[in-house]
Amino acid sequence: MPVGSVGITISLAGISIQSSVSRSADGQISHEVSLPAGQSGALTTRTSDTVGEATLGDGHGIQTADVVDVYWSGGVRYGVTVGTVAGNVVPLTDSGAGDVYPAQGTTLIVAKQVTINTDFDGDDAVLFAAFATARAHADFQDSGSLSLEAVELAANEVWWWASSLGQANPLTGNAVDTVQVSNGTTAVATFKLGILYDSTP
Repeated sequence: MPVGSVGITISLAGISIQSSVSRSADGQISHEVSLPAGQSGALTTRTSDTVGEATLGDGHGIQTADVVDVYWSGGVRYGVTVGTVAGNVVPLTDSGAGDVYPAQGTTLIVAKQVTINTDFDGDDAVLFAAFATARAHADFQDSGSLSLEAVELAANEVWWWASSLGQANPLTGNAVDTVQVSNGTTAVATFKLGILYDSTP
């Protein structure tokens, strides 16, 4: 039977706390993927809170109809469909979710989403964890592309949940079908996801 564990070390207010969380279950799933670097630029047109244009550098590789996440200091808008690209000008259509766009002229990073195909029912999970080596965003979606839970990950900080700790499971409801992940920096990063689950009777 697969076993997963989380080790916790806290140094706070002059005291040290060490603890661990361990769970066993029927099955496990893991993913480790490389996240291409995001493309830097600026919000050169701000039509509204949810519409604008980013101007990126040469060779940015963003194409018409790509789905991207848009990062800036203090915010991220994810699942944005790109309009008709003209050279280095990337239209950001009225789509996606998350924060409203910042002031015109703000420095941005625009990153294509990477699709991780996975299938698990969050209701059956007993332990899961997501981690990235750089600022990143992960959107857990069902088979109809409905967002079940979207999380921004700080570099090298783990987002995790375990059963029986008194905290609500953020992935209940429809089963997870894909995770849309992106890289909020201009360097290649790594994303990791692990799930421990019990089989439904």
